[in-house]
Amino acid sequence: MDNIRQVFSPSFLLRLRNIIRLMQILICLLFLVGSSTASPPDHSGKMEMNGIAWKAFKSFPEKWELVTIRFRKDTGEMRITYANAIAMKALKEGKTDYPEGAVFAKTGIHTGVDPQFISSVVPKGIRRYQIMVKNRKSYASTNGWGYALFDPEGKTFNEDPKMTQDACYACHTIVENRGDVFSQHFSTSRYVKPIFTQEEKKISSLNYLTRAVSTLPPQIKSQIPGWATEVRWVEIEILRKHVFQGTLDEMKPLLEHESLQSKLPAVFASKDEKKFVLVYPGKSDDCMDTTQMTSISTDQNGNPVVDKFCLYD
Repeated sequence: MDNIRQVFSPSFLLRLRNIIRLMQILICLLFLVGSSTASPPDHSGKMEMNGIAWKAFKSFPEKWELVTIRFRKDTGEMRITYANAIAMKALKEGKTDYPEGAVFAKTGIHTGVDPQFISSVVPKGIRRYQIMVKNRKSYASTNGWGYALFDPEGKTFNEDPKMTQDACYACHTIVENRGDVFSQHFSTSRYVKPIFTQEEKKISSLNYLTRAVSTLPPQIKSQIPGWATEVRWVEIEILRKHVFQGTLDEMKPLLEHESLQSKLPAVFASKDEKKFVLVYPGKSDDCMDTTQMTSISTDQNGNPVVDKFCLYD
């Protein structure tokens, strides 16, 4: 008994309690470290995005009326847009306040050169589907429009649904005078004159500021050509607040236009200035007598990617 008392003496029990407490602290720390290094949620592979189910709209190319066909010069994507009866009626009447239940659906198609007719660009496969649904109650924060993007299999990409929707809406505010709808009705069988109740905006109406190169953040300043002391800076709060990779692509043609008009580099950057796209004109023997445009934009990892192209009429 004396030996047992010696082993479980007060000093021993105190040391034991301290050891137990230390182990508890270590376990908590390990849990916190594990939580902080956990992988971000995977948003891919789902059949629904922002309350918009793919199965409810997947037959739109066969059942809905064609609105228009567009070609994205920046991404080389052909876009075929359709509208349900509610949306099409409002569009044809020139309305910009779309009623509840109006839906636009779009097929984005990869394009490429026909090897036997190289001056022709042809479809090469479906890239994505885009759907926008009018529901003022469900999508109050995005002016009543809900947005969803699906891959060729009708499944979501690995992008945060809320952030993507906010970015889509931010871009669509460029055409708020059209009810946040880019598409205009076009007919393949007869001439259709676009009808809108509000005056169309011009590209130059976007809010640009002239900003000194010396005031730019280092990651952007380092990409500015040496001849420039000022840039044209896009200052649109809602666009800068909600930026995803597609936003940068969509801004390139606008920046190209502004850069050619002002003879200065034109820049668009996210609010935190980590994502940006920069466009400026120049000269090159490769382009002979035409203007060479340089485009520099960040990729998914924040690294600058340079693209140079000749500007032809």
